[in-house]
Amino acid sequence: MSGKLAIAQLAPIVESVPPKGYGGTELVVSLLTEELCRRGHSVTLFASGDSQTAANLVSVADRALRLDNDTPVTRWQAFDQRALLKLRQMQNQFDVIHNHMGYQALPFLSGLDCPVVTTNHNPVKDYNRDIYLTFKDMPYVSISDAYRRINMPDDLNYVATVYNGIEVSSFNFVDDNKERDYLLFIGRICADKGTAEAIEIARRKGYPIKVAGKVDSGDRAYFNEKIKPWLDDPDVQLIGEVNQAQKVALYSNAYAVVYPINFDEPFGLVMAESLASGTPILALDRGSVKEVLSDGETAVIGKSAVELMERFGELATIDRAACRLRAQSLFSKERMTDGYEAVYHALRSQKVKAAKNVSPARAVFSLDTKLSLPTDPGDKQPDMLLNANG
Repeated sequence: MSGKLAIAQLAPIVESVPPKGYGGTELVVSLLTEELCRRGHSVTLFASGDSQTAANLVSVADRALRLDNDTPVTRWQAFDQRALLKLRQMQNQFDVIHNHMGYQALPFLSGLDCPVVTTNHNPVKDYNRDIYLTFKDMPYVSISDAYRRINMPDDLNYVATVYNGIEVSSFNFVDDNKERDYLLFIGRICADKGTAEAIEIARRKGYPIKVAGKVDSGDRAYFNEKIKPWLDDPDVQLIGEVNQAQKVALYSNAYAVVYPINFDEPFGLVMAESLASGTPILALDRGSVKEVLSDGETAVIGKSAVELMERFGELATIDRAACRLRAQSLFSKERMTDGYEAVYHALRSQKVKAAKNVSPARAVFSLDTKLSLPTDPGDKQPDMLLNANG
């Protein structure tokens, strides 16, 4: 694979790139964008004006919409459409456009002369299913095999699976249990993430717990009913939304991360970040958990909160160096960028062939990128595959 490309990265405008606090998609976009720039590609980032990047920044909003009190939620969609219109005007400048904005961008991106690929960072829902079906033949990348299995696997044109990447070196790795005297919940405080269950597990096992994350307006009732009563306990510390430096410190000093999710999360950066810190995870078996983690080696994975509490003692047997190795092998920003580069070049090659009126038979390009770390013979080793229609 060779050749430098002109690449457009289309990010959501709700958060900056990288995000000031919570923002998984925006963090992934940032790491991918900066690594592509480092590799010599010409990258244009469509994002909020307060984003920080080495790429050419194109913005239609001065700051991230979530932090802009002068822009009500009802007007957010207008900014998305302005960004998309700007992208359409500039399309001839790019070899490939990478959409991270989601389903709302699909009608604008369909039919462009420039190849377009969409990474699905969020699950398909009833309210947008018909939109995905309308544009089902556009190329999509899934962020885990679990995501693909539960999100229209037979309908959407999935061309690859590329795991999200993190800056592994930015997380402190300490290979011992000294000073690790608390459990950690980190992420959005809501029913889906299992915040209340995490607190209950920690207190039942006699551990203090630190809770770091934001409360969205739609989750305020859950917070008041399920979380607020716990805050009278001095061993339950609500930290709130944290920045990168705070997050690194929380991971590196935690005995374990508690991850009792109540939905099929497609990836979960929290798991990768915890592994990079050498911190094992106590997790429910939902979504991509068993792709990202290895039960008994880097995590304790159970079918219920009761099982997690029964197996809590197994956390002491987990090798923290194995956690770090799994993060380095599977979830580095370099590994992620390798995967996307392969997708970009294959799509670009397909476009060039079409322009030359070449009509090759339908082929499957093996991008030869293993996306799982061998753990035991039963582990699945998903390949990246790109389906090319000539």
